[in-house]
Formats: sequence, C-alpha cells, structure tokens
Amino acid sequence: MFITNVVAYSQETTSKVQMSIFAENPQQWTGIAISKTNRVFVNFPRWSPETPVSVAEIVDGKTIPFPDPHWNNWTENTSNNNQFICVQSMYVDSKDLLWVLDTGYELLTDTTKGARLFCFDLKNNTLIHNYFLPAEKITSKAYLNDFRIDHKNHIAYFTDSQVGGIVMFDLNTTEVRRVLVNHYSTLTEVDKIIIEGYERKHPVHSDGIELDAPSGYLYFCSLMGKNVYRIPVAYLLDKNISDTELGTKVEKYAQTGANDGIIFNKKGELFLSSLEKNAISKINKQGVFTEIIKDDAIKWPDSFAFDTQGNLYFTTSQIHLPKEKRSSYKIFKLKF
Repeated sequence: MFITNVVAYSQETTSKVQMSIFAENPQQWTGIAISKTNRVFVNFPRWSPETPVSVAEIVDGKTIPFPDPHWNNWTENTSNNNQFICVQSMYVDSKDLLWVLDTGYELLTDTTKGARLFCFDLKNNTLIHNYFLPAEKITSKAYLNDFRIDHKNHIAYFTDSQVGGIVMFDLNTTEVRRVLVNHYSTLTEVDKIIIEGYERKHPVHSDGIELDAPSGYLYFCSLMGKNVYRIPVAYLLDKNISDTELGTKVEKYAQTGANDGIIFNKKGELFLSSLEKNAISKINKQGVFTEIIKDDAIKWPDSFAFDTQGNLYFTTSQIHLPKEKRSSYKIFKLKF
C-alpha cells in the first residue's frame, strides 16, 4: 500500500503530448472502446428522450449505429432483449470482443429492470453472449457504470455509481455478488466537487475501474472522491471471506482528486481523468502522480481507450455544464 507523490503541472511535461480532435457529435456520449484493428466505438446513454443512437462505430467522423439500426431503436413500449435501453460503457478485451454494458435504466420510471452485458464478435459484428443481471440481484436503484472482464477467473467486475460497492458477475454460472458494500472506498468521499466554477453535490459512488490482470489487482474509485483504491483479486474471489473482512484488504493506492475513467497502458502506467482540473493525469510505475495535459477544452473527460499505436482516446461528456452552456461533445486523441 502506498500513496503517490504529487508532481506539479509543468509545460515541460505537457509539451510532449499532442492533443487533437478525433470526432465530435451533438449528442452526449460517455463510453469508448477501440478494437485490435483500430475500429472506434462509442455509446450514448439514454439520459434524455432525444437520444437517437445507443451504440455506434465512428467511420470517417460519422456515427454508424452498431451492430445495426434495429438494436438502437428501443422505446419505452418495447421489451426486445436484442435492443439497447441505456448503454453506459463498453470494453474491447484481449480476444478482440466488444462488450457492451446496458444499465437497463428507464428514464420514465427512474429505475432499472435489470442490467445486460452484451458481447459481440467483431469479426462479423454478431452477438455471441447476452447476460442478464436481474433487478432483484442488483436492486432497482442500481446504475452499473463501468466494468472490466477477467477471462482468467471468468468474472465481470462492475462499479455501481448509484448504490456503491463492486458487483461481481460469474460469466460461467451467472451468479451475481455485490462486495465492499458500504465500504468507504466504494462510496462518495467528498461533499462536492467544483469544475469550472460549477458545484456538483449529488453523490456518485464507485465509478472508474481497471483490472491489472498480470499483477492480480482490481483498481477503482468513486467519482465524488479523492483517492484510487485497489484490492487483490484473490480476496474478491474468496467467498469464505466476509464483506467486513474483505474491506480490510482494500489498499489506498493514490490520492488523486476526483476521477471518472481510469485505464492502464502497456507500460503499467495508470491514466486518470482529472475532472476538476480539465486535465488528464497518470501515475507511473514508481507511484508518481503527474498531470500530463491540461486544457480548457477537456470538459469532463469520461472514458478512455488506447489504439494499437499507444495513442490515448477519451470522450468528453460535459456533465458539469448546464445544457445551454455545452458545445459539441468531443473525442480527443493524445499522441505521446
């Protein structure tokens, strides 16, 4: 367990990073995923009735509904399992499979009827897995936010920004377990965050998540928080450990300020979306925290993905701004 040393922002640090706009859209997106052939996918959560597409592939700057328009045509009056309701995040795994988290959140009732985890084979854009996490297992107030796939142990790990805790889903047995319930590491840590002068006081619990499979650690943070935490996966998998005891296995990895998305690169450096600073930061393998780029255009950096060349892409969702103050939603590309 350790806490990183904060390194002050400097122009020398950021001059090595080139930032460019990869795509922009009038609709609000959150998640992003990039395939092994550099196909770029985004999702648009249905937080308003005007959301026309849930999942799309960006081709020549245009958003093309994925896998087809039918999947994106859900309405309050339909109940087809093969349609997206409210997609929050996506992930491309080591097998080049695209995983899509549908929270099942319904705007009209402000509840979830249960979440779904879809898996698509990108060789032919076909659905190969359709997992269901029923509301009675995750609660009707759950809002599963971000996730990672652990192929070694056949587990999907989810954060829950509405209820807190970490939700574990067994991909073989479909068992659902919520762990670290009411633990400080998965709950709101601060009363408010301030971004560009706008205060946010609504509690948002566990949000960012990342799996370091080689080292056997799961990393996570609350959006309304100030720290990144981690826990050995081995403890999460041990069903003989009580949740109280499990909480003693959590380590405070770094004090970072409020983050949304987090992601490791191949060098073992953890990148973070520094919300309050309009910045992207990282923690290197020596545990040093550094702001790598700061720019007023980085308005609520949300989710991350790397392409095969090691370039970092992230969405900006402008959640802190009133709608009348928002410009087009952008995806930025960082070249190091």
